Amino acid sequence: MGRFIAALFALVLLLAAVVVLAPNLIPAETYKARLEAAASNALGRDVTMGEDLSFKIFPQPAFSVSDLVIANAAGFEGDHLARVSRADIGVELSPLFKGAVEISRFILTAPDLNLQKAADGSVNWNLARASNDAAGGKGPVRDINIGDMKLIGGRAIYNDAASGKTYTAEDIDATARLTSLSEPLEVQGAMRFQGAPTTFSVVLATLADLTAKKRSNLKLDAKINEATIGADLALAEGEAFAYSGPVSFDAPDLAALAALFDVALEDAPGFDRLNISGEAAGAATSVALSNAKIVFDAIDADGDIELDWAGPRPRATGALAVGTLDLRPYMPPPTKSTEGFPAWSTETINFSSLRNLDADLDISAEKVFLNEIETGPSRLNLKINGGQMTASIPQLGFYGGGGSGTLVVDARKATPSIAGKFSMNSVEAQPFTMDLMKMDKLLGLGGFTMEFSATGASQSAIMNSLNGKGGFDLNDGAIKGVNIVKLASAVGKLYEGGLSNPAAVTNALAEARRPDEKTDFSKFLSNFTIVNGDVQAPTITLEGPFLTMTGAGRVNLPGQSIDLRLMPKASAEFDKETTRTIAIPLRVGGTFSKPTMSIDMEALLRGRAEESLKGLLNKALAPKGDAAGDGAQGAEPDPAQELLRGILGGGKSAPATPADSGGADNSGGAGKGDDGVTGTNATSTNAAAEKTGPAADPAETLIREGLGALFGKKKAAEPEPAEDDGAQ
Repeated sequence: MGRFIAALFALVLLLAAVVVLAPNLIPAETYKARLEAAASNALGRDVTMGEDLSFKIFPQPAFSVSDLVIANAAGFEGDHLARVSRADIGVELSPLFKGAVEISRFILTAPDLNLQKAADGSVNWNLARASNDAAGGKGPVRDINIGDMKLIGGRAIYNDAASGKTYTAEDIDATARLTSLSEPLEVQGAMRFQGAPTTFSVVLATLADLTAKKRSNLKLDAKINEATIGADLALAEGEAFAYSGPVSFDAPDLAALAALFDVALEDAPGFDRLNISGEAAGAATSVALSNAKIVFDAIDADGDIELDWAGPRPRATGALAVGTLDLRPYMPPPTKSTEGFPAWSTETINFSSLRNLDADLDISAEKVFLNEIETGPSRLNLKINGGQMTASIPQLGFYGGGGSGTLVVDARKATPSIAGKFSMNSVEAQPFTMDLMKMDKLLGLGGFTMEFSATGASQSAIMNSLNGKGGFDLNDGAIKGVNIVKLASAVGKLYEGGLSNPAAVTNALAEARRPDEKTDFSKFLSNFTIVNGDVQAPTITLEGPFLTMTGAGRVNLPGQSIDLRLMPKASAEFDKETTRTIAIPLRVGGTFSKPTMSIDMEALLRGRAEESLKGLLNKALAPKGDAAGDGAQGAEPDPAQELLRGILGGGKSAPATPADSGGADNSGGAGKGDDGVTGTNATSTNAAAEKTGPAADPAETLIREGLGALFGKKKAAEPEPAEDDGAQ
C-alpha cells in the first residue's frame, strides 16, 4: 500500500512540474516536445503526452493532458511505470510567483501503475531525481499544496520476482489531501484488491521525509473483505523498508484472506480465524511481535512471536503462554455412536493442515484438549516442517498425575504416519478411562508407559497397522461392578456340592456382578505388546485383600474383541472353622460394545470329575494294606500299580511308614490350581493341572488312555472256544 502511495505522489510531482513550466511554454500544443523534455528531466524517466494538451491562465491557471505516460525503468517488464488517461489540474496563480504550487483541482482519471520488484531487490518506482529535488528544494518548486486530490477508476499491479507473487488492485477510487510537503498526507479510498472489496485510510507524516528516506510515521486502517488491520508505525530511515509500532489484525476467515495473497491453506480442519495485536518490529516479509495477544481458532495465547512469509510457507517462531490449548479442530472428530463403542471410522483423516505453516514454538498451557482427553498444566516444543510435526512434551499434566512424551505426525507422504512415546505417573484411572473409553469401572492411582507407531489415513487403517508396547501399574484401587471374592466363595460352595446345578452358578455370577459390588485391589499391573493392532498381554496380575489373580490374553483392536483368561484365587470362609483358597477360572470375552464375563464351566466340571476319579484311583492303587490303614511297612509295591500311578501322575510309592499312609487324599479334594477349586490343605497330584485354558493337558491325555486300557475302552476280545477234549 505504501508503494502505491509513493508512486502516485511521484506522479503528482511530475504534473506539478509541468504546471510550473507551462506558463513559459504557451501555446502548449506548440511546445509539446519541450513539455515532455522538461517533465522527463524532472523525473529522470521518459515522459510522453497525448495530442490533447491545453493550458490557460485566465480566469484561473489550469492544465489538462491526456495519455500521460511515464516510462518504465530499464531491466523491468512492460513499457510504462505509470499511465494516466487524463489529468486535470487547477492552479492558484499568485503562489507561482513565489516559487510554490498551490493546486485547487487535481483529478486523475484511469491511472495505471505498473510496480515491480526484481529478484535482486531493486524496484522500478525509485524516482531518485524527483525525490531529491522535492526534498532538497532544488528547482523552481520548493513546496506543493494539492488541497483535495481525486483518483478515479485507477489500477495498480505489483509484481515481486523474488517471491513469484503478483497482486492487483482495480477500481481504485481515492481522495487525498496535502497542504504542504512538510505536513501530513491524508488518503482515503476504496478498491478491489485481488477481487476483494477493500477500503483504506492512510495518514503519512510527512511526504518530504518519506521521499528523502528519513524517519517518518504512518497510520493505517484497512479492511479487506471481513479482515481488518490497524497500525501506528514509525518508518525507519534508509533504503530498506522497516517499521515499528503497535499493530492489530483480525481475520475472521483466514483461508479467504490467505488466498488473496496467494497463500493456499490446505482444505483441512482449523485455520479458520486469526486475531493478533502487539508491538511490531518488521520488514517487507517479516514481523516480530512482542507482548502479543493472539487468538487462533479456539486458542488464546500471549507472548512473543515472529512471522516470516518470505519462504514457500509462512513460518512462526517464538514462545507463547496459553490458557486452553484446544487441538480438537485439527484432529479427526470422535466417532458418534448411539449405542456401545463406535466402530473405527474409515473416513480419511486430513492432516494437510500441517503443510500450511512451518513453526518452532515453545508453548505452555494450563489445559490441553485432544478430543475427549483433557490434560492439566503442560509444556511442549512444537516443530512443524514441511508437513511433519514433532511435539516434544517435557511436562504433561495428566488426570491428577503427570509425565512426559513425544508425538510425531508425518503428513509429507500420501499415507501419513504417527508415532509416540509416553510415560505417566500417579494417574487417576477413573476419569482417564471415562474420557478415553466412556468406562468408569476402574478406580486407582498408578502409571503407564506406551510406545507406538502406525501408518494410515483413517482410524481403521491406523488400528490395523498399530505396533508398540507398554504396560500399566495401578495401586490401591477397585474394579466396580464385580466382587470376585464373593463370586469365588459362592462358586466354591457350589463346587463342593458337585456343581449339579449350572443355573446356580449363573445366579452366583449375577449376584457378584451387581452394580454396587466391587473388587478392591492393592496392585493391578500388566505388560503388553502390539503387533498390527493385536494386543498381547502375557501377564496380568492383581493383588488385593483375600484375593490374588493371574491371567493372560489378547485384545484385537481392529476387530474390537476381547479374549482374556483370568484365574482369581480368593480366600473364602466355608463354615465357622474352615477357610479355603478358591481358584475360579474366568473368561472375559465379547466386544468393546458388549464385553462378557463368564465362569469357565468346562474347566470347573473337568476339575471336579478328575478330582473325584483321582481320589478313587489313589485309594484303589494304594500299596497293599494301606487302604486298611495297617501300615504294612516294608511291603513291596506292585509293578503294575506303579506303572499306572506313573501314567496318572502320582509318582512311585514310597515305602509305607506309620506316619505315611501312602498317598490317600485326606483333605477332601485334590488341588486343581487353575482348573478348579483348591483347599488350603490340599496337595496336587497332577502338576500339569496348574495350566489354564481349554488346551488339552498331556496328563489328562495319559489318564484317559490309561483308563481306556484299564477298563476296556477297546472292543472286548471274543472268548476262545472251549478246548476240544474229545467228548462228543
